[in-house]
Amino acid sequence: RCVDDLVCDERLLALVHGVLGEHVQVSVVAMFDLLPGAKAQALHQDDGLWPMPRPHPPFVANAVVAVDPFTAENGATMLVPGSHKWHSRAVVQPPDVTPVQVEMEAGSMLLWTGALWHGGGANRSSDQSRLAVNINFNLSYLRQQENQFIGVPRGELAKMPEALRRLIGYQHGLHHVGPGMVDLRDPLAMLDKVEFGYDVNAEGMPRIG
Repeated sequence: RCVDDLVCDERLLALVHGVLGEHVQVSVVAMFDLLPGAKAQALHQDDGLWPMPRPHPPFVANAVVAVDPFTAENGATMLVPGSHKWHSRAVVQPPDVTPVQVEMEAGSMLLWTGALWHGGGANRSSDQSRLAVNINFNLSYLRQQENQFIGVPRGELAKMPEALRRLIGYQHGLHHVGPGMVDLRDPLAMLDKVEFGYDVNAEGMPRIG
């Protein structure tokens, strides 16, 4: 539960809402520790999992929070400014591009849309790791990269703040009767009924109707 507050941070969510709109969810959360000697990552896009013609309105946003300082020596993230507007759906690194390496202090955050070409730099240091938290958001009516309903144990849900449970998918995808509802009801309310053992059938599933 060490990053719960970070994922739900109002400042972060305000930026994500400004890019994607109100209806968002967490697609995947991961920690990356780039060790000394690690090679540079090939430039890539993170929204290629959803085959949309380019260019398109943003539907994925990535936030990277630096736990360690990001430096040119230890492999700070590389971005290609303006590449989110390209039409190409190439799956290999585009030729003749000059990425910008983003150096930042520990505690800083970097946010970009899923269409932007980016990659981790090479860690050329001999004694510096580069630890970061990556939080990937997408529109709440799309499939998440990681299946949060299976990936998050039911016992952990009770420990989460309500805002986080909604962000990982226990919410309506759009409006109160949008994708994700259960018999026109709030999915989080139905989850609580299952957890606390009332309004369920013999198989432990919510009674519908």
